[in-house]
Amino acid sequence: MRMDRPSPRLFALPIAAAILGASLTPNDALAQAPGVEAPAAKPAELPAWAKVKLPKAVPIQASSVRGHGPMTLLIIAEVGADETAYEAFADRHAERFTTHTICLPGTTKGTSGPQLHRGDVNDPEWLLNAVNAVTGYVRDKKLEKPVVLGHSLGGMVAYMLSVREPQLAGAYVIVNMLPARGVGGAGRIPPKDQRAGEVDTLERARILEMTRSVYLNKVRDTVPMQCRDRTFSDTMINMYSNVSILAARRYQLESLYLDLREDLDTVRTPMLVIATLPDWFERRDREVLRAAFQNVGFNRSNVRVEILDNTLQWGIIEEPKKFDPPLLAFLGLKGDDPQAEQPQAEKPATEAATQPGTAPASPKP
Repeated sequence: MRMDRPSPRLFALPIAAAILGASLTPNDALAQAPGVEAPAAKPAELPAWAKVKLPKAVPIQASSVRGHGPMTLLIIAEVGADETAYEAFADRHAERFTTHTICLPGTTKGTSGPQLHRGDVNDPEWLLNAVNAVTGYVRDKKLEKPVVLGHSLGGMVAYMLSVREPQLAGAYVIVNMLPARGVGGAGRIPPKDQRAGEVDTLERARILEMTRSVYLNKVRDTVPMQCRDRTFSDTMINMYSNVSILAARRYQLESLYLDLREDLDTVRTPMLVIATLPDWFERRDREVLRAAFQNVGFNRSNVRVEILDNTLQWGIIEEPKKFDPPLLAFLGLKGDDPQAEQPQAEKPATEAATQPGTAPASPKP
């Protein structure tokens, strides 16, 4: 990865099924929206990464609940952001959602990560622990089919959750994360059989040798370009400065070794994948990233892809007029002012589905 310009990997810095019942809640309505097929998940053996045996999970240690809306939304924060980073989003939708925001174990000040079992960085111990911790949180809080929104590396955990726990969520929203991370360049996804070798050659040593000062310098260089508001930018820099360097290394490296593209073929839960492409990305990076994200929905009837052009990577908070319309449309909800809130999104090669779970027209591979 070139180090003379901001990382184009959508800010993966370490840094959202039908429910049976007599009456339908909004979450039920989402699952049973007109035109939404709800076929049973394919009977398939779990992938190798999902079979790794881990000790008892380190639970979610930092979380918040805001809003009182009828639909349950669970946000998995990106690495380094604490739960307060999503307060503006939760408050904006307080009438729509009861928003639970959770931070991945070990990523925020005062929280711990899992003990290493084997200690090899290509064992997804931290990410699998996170999947187990999120599952535990949902069950402990008795959340019924929540919409799970995973932001950045929180999105990788959401992808994994959709494969390993197919009955847990009613829908998924993935923001700025691909099911296989780029290696050696923006959106450059090597074939599965070459992936480990590419990571070892191009990424492993750099991340393992990343010191706290190097990490903080990267944060200070890139965060201001993710935010339009200087005060919010400063707040995010302070948040990222509290993440332990061990957590930053583990979550970054483990996600680089994972390739979930084929695993997602077994998933039937409605899924919205949102990519924001800031205007400072180079043209070639934008083209490759656009194609990579469109391919997530290729031949997957449950997946809808929205690409928002000239939108910052913290668009979930700072650009509601662009971010909120596709989110609310996917969930079958009306915006406050639909005409004013139409996103200036860069349309994929084909028309997107109008409901979660309906077949988006397949983009060109």
